[in-house]
Amino acid sequence: GLECTCCSESFIRSAYPLAKDVVLSMISLDYDDTIMAAAGYQAEAILKETKEKHKGKYILAVEGNPPLNEGGMFCIDGGRPFVEKLKWMAEGALAVIAWGTCASSGCVQAATPNPTEATPIDKVIRDKPIIKVPGCPPIAEVMTGVVTFITTFGKLPELDHQGRPKMFYSQRIHDKCYRRAHFDAGQFV
Repeated sequence: GLECTCCSESFIRSAYPLAKDVVLSMISLDYDDTIMAAAGYQAEAILKETKEKHKGKYILAVEGNPPLNEGGMFCIDGGRPFVEKLKWMAEGALAVIAWGTCASSGCVQAATPNPTEATPIDKVIRDKPIIKVPGCPPIAEVMTGVVTFITTFGKLPELDHQGRPKMFYSQRIHDKCYRRAHFDAGQFV
């Protein structure tokens, strides 16, 4: 979708677990246009095969958001609007992960005046569970942690009222800051 690939860049920099361990030992990463070797017709064939072979069992992880104006013509992927490809792949997915703020809430592409009508994933895909992992980019370990949770426990993580995994988004980062005591005591520089 409309994005800058910073989510993929973040994911491959995960330290625990290492992204290589996730990709090589935990999941079958069949399609990722940023890091896969295949391109063009070969990549599209992999996507189609994945949808058919793993119907109802795969997790669709989406980076970026779909533009809706002019039939989605502001983002063409594989010769068709990204929004069509998104809907097509979501049909057979168990759930959808909205990687990053672009996919989770629209981000800068959806800001006023929004001439492309860029929109968050959950406004387009309404019949599947959506796991939102916001951040620009999201923290790498949060991304690999969500994937690890799903593969380890065979279920989706519990979500908060905004659709984010509670295990990572139940507290503010400030609540765990080692400098918090100074803030609470009114000690400022």
